[in-house]
Amino acid sequence: MSKAKIGAKVQYCGHDGTFIADVFLVAGVNVVRGNGPVTSGNLARPAKGATHHLMDFPEAGFWRPDIGVFVVPKNQVKEL
Repeated sequence: MSKAKIGAKVQYCGHDGTFIADVFLVAGVNVVRGNGPVTSGNLARPAKGATHHLMDFPEAGFWRPDIGVFVVPKNQVKEL
């Protein structure tokens, strides 16, 4: 089973900011693809109106904010 949210506004945990991304839940794994790199310099601040929350310090997975890609367990991304 899969589920997708295109154009989600994701709050990046540990930072007071959000970024726009496509979020795909596939077989218990969240794939978050940001619209470009996710850095402290390009987050929309302050964080408000978020639709999803991405937990910092992943339990496992592929974590590359420099290219805007996160592949993390289901519990690392919460829909608000």
